[in-house]
Amino acid sequence: MYDERNYGPGNVDVNQFGTQYGRFEDDPYPQAQKESRLPKILLFVLIGVAVIFILGTVVAFASKKGNLGHAYRHSDPSPEKVVNRSRRSSKKLTTTNLGQMRVSIPGESDGKGKALLVVSPWFAYPEDDIQLFEEISQKDRLIKSLVSTYFSARTKSQLLALGEKKVKDELRSQINEQLVLGDIEALYFDEYIFFDENL
Repeated sequence: MYDERNYGPGNVDVNQFGTQYGRFEDDPYPQAQKESRLPKILLFVLIGVAVIFILGTVVAFASKKGNLGHAYRHSDPSPEKVVNRSRRSSKKLTTTNLGQMRVSIPGESDGKGKALLVVSPWFAYPEDDIQLFEEISQKDRLIKSLVSTYFSARTKSQLLALGEKKVKDELRSQINEQLVLGDIEALYFDEYIFFDENL
């Protein structure tokens, strides 16, 4: 049963409670000191994060993998730029685009490294060479097949080791071997992107 005399609001001795559990005024860390510690802690955490970030950046730049842009290709000029540049010279050029091609690249001998290559080749040749234009139009499928066969016979690491310039030179040479009425001047890629299939 509830007895008001023992538990009533008037019967609680605050002094006894305060001495048994310690008074609020006797707190070893006053409120002002607690508030001043919080910014110091946040400052130390912020400095720690900044030091880790700076050290990580230094290590990344010092390592070979930190070389900025090592995996990016320099884009080729657009067909319009090539044609416009040729108009300023005595040799006027025109271009033919083979369209976007997707080629499955074989993996290494251990089965890793299989990739999909997206490439959009186009080439330039003399504008006044109507016979060459007609031959290229007739051999469009053959040229696309040459490009596809070239890439599918090499692994991604082999293509990257060759370098884009060497790949273009070899492809241009193979295409010119198939052409009888003339040669293409240069081969360009709008896109030259590898997608790993092992994801």
